[in-house]
Amino acid sequence: MPNALLKFAYDAPVPSVLTLVVGNKLRVKLEAIDKRQKLVAVSDIPNLLEVSGTHNSRADSWAFVVTAMREGNAKLAIQVQQGAGAPLLTITPPLVNITIRKPVSLPDAASDAGMLMRLFLAEAPAPQTWRDAGVKDIEDAKQGMRMMRRVLHNRLNSKTPQDFGAPNARSLTDIVRASAHGVQFKGFDQYPKLGGGQEKTINGVLALVNDATNIRWNAQYTAFYNAALEVATENLAPDPSPTGLFGWRTAGSGAPSRDFPEFKTSGGNTFFTHATQRISQ
Repeated sequence: MPNALLKFAYDAPVPSVLTLVVGNKLRVKLEAIDKRQKLVAVSDIPNLLEVSGTHNSRADSWAFVVTAMREGNAKLAIQVQQGAGAPLLTITPPLVNITIRKPVSLPDAASDAGMLMRLFLAEAPAPQTWRDAGVKDIEDAKQGMRMMRRVLHNRLNSKTPQDFGAPNARSLTDIVRASAHGVQFKGFDQYPKLGGGQEKTINGVLALVNDATNIRWNAQYTAFYNAALEVATENLAPDPSPTGLFGWRTAGSGAPSRDFPEFKTSGGNTFFTHATQRISQ
């Protein structure tokens, strides 16, 4: 009995359990199918999972597009309509169980969590750059985000926030917008309006989080997004420096000035203490 393996468009085998995001279009195929057999893709809940197929008679292959329409759980099966004299065909997997989730988005830009998440996603190296940026893993990335948040709080709570370009600062957003001595956080000086490069970076992260068909990167970007959300909403972590962190720059970029002694590199950024500023823990 011949068996046909259901594959993604890029040739990897399709597992029996999948997750998609509303709006995703999953492309799968079956190859070397007897011309006497007709294949039909069937969804058990068509209003959740829409399917369509095309036949390439020259290549004896079938291609199917599976579109996630709404949240929920549905099953996909490829049914074989036997032609006269054709051998009985089985397909692996016989059934694909698909969970469809809604797309993720960012918290309200007016909230601290929303501002912090946008800053983390813009300033922390994304997973595709980790090797070059020296990021060890998701925990290293998360630690870097915690240290970023600490820098903002320390600047806000310092006796002289004007030293960081933010005279009369009363909120974390005031610290992020600081520009009295030059822009402190690139693309955030007019927050909630973002610089074009920062907005593009953030949207790129969200696009990969919401593309469950990207088997190579979706899981890593989802973990990256979840790490940023966790750090933006958890209780403020203790400062790893006894005198306090007051700045960061991309690893390898050097200190902002002589007033910023280097403390530690984490999550692709180097963090600095301050020559005169101190915190009270």
